[in-house]
Amino acid sequence: MPCSAERPFTLVHANGERLAGLIHETHQDPVGIFLPGFASSMNGSKSRLLAEYAQNRGWSWVRFDPRGVGRSDGLFEQLTLSRYLEDLRLILQMLENRPVILVGSSMGGWLATIAATRWPERLRALLLIAPAYNFIQTLFQTLSPEDQHSWQTSHLRCWQDHYGLGELRMCFDLVADSWRYDLLRFPVHLHCPVEILHGTDDEAVPLQQSYQFAALAQCEHLAVRALPGINHRLQGADRVLLQSLSRLWPPKSRNAPLTAKS
Repeated sequence: MPCSAERPFTLVHANGERLAGLIHETHQDPVGIFLPGFASSMNGSKSRLLAEYAQNRGWSWVRFDPRGVGRSDGLFEQLTLSRYLEDLRLILQMLENRPVILVGSSMGGWLATIAATRWPERLRALLLIAPAYNFIQTLFQTLSPEDQHSWQTSHLRCWQDHYGLGELRMCFDLVADSWRYDLLRFPVHLHCPVEILHGTDDEAVPLQQSYQFAALAQCEHLAVRALPGINHRLQGADRVLLQSLSRLWPPKSRNAPLTAKS
């Protein structure tokens, strides 16, 4: 269920596909935007936690479903990084020229980092939760040569999700498109503060990968916080997550009056 102060919105792409989301608007800058992970929606536990926290702090906040997920139009099998970025671009256009703070989880962390290089004038900070850099390429490379060829020629492959989402259909476009965004091979320049939260017990994305990214990236203010005993979903680290977000929020709006009870 949406937080009480949130209102639904719908944006429409040029091809007619609708993008659904929720916004808590205080008419104060910056605006926080949450980018969910692979196959996740705006109703995930972290998304709801952050939206409620932003509401209680009096911050403007946006969460949305990428196309193919949740309330938005489209098929999940059409997902690519470029397509997800188009969804985010539509959100940024809705917010006009307002500065934003991006919070990205897993694949959303990868997308948030790309967005910071594409729209540097809009970004004030990045909070990345176990960013899954290059996980699509890694997934493809773990397949046998026969399976790689089959996926490329048939264009479609079915996977069983490990988090209870059932069977997921994935087009080869997802793989082909992902090579454009190899942030571990082509280091990025980031012009805003970046904090990465990553559990030592992450079963999906190794902690070492965040250290690898941090060593390559050119960023004046970048920190990796290793969270002992925490898994990929960051279960048990809600307080750390919220403290990190509050630390990255600009001081003048950090202590805005509360607008709702927690």
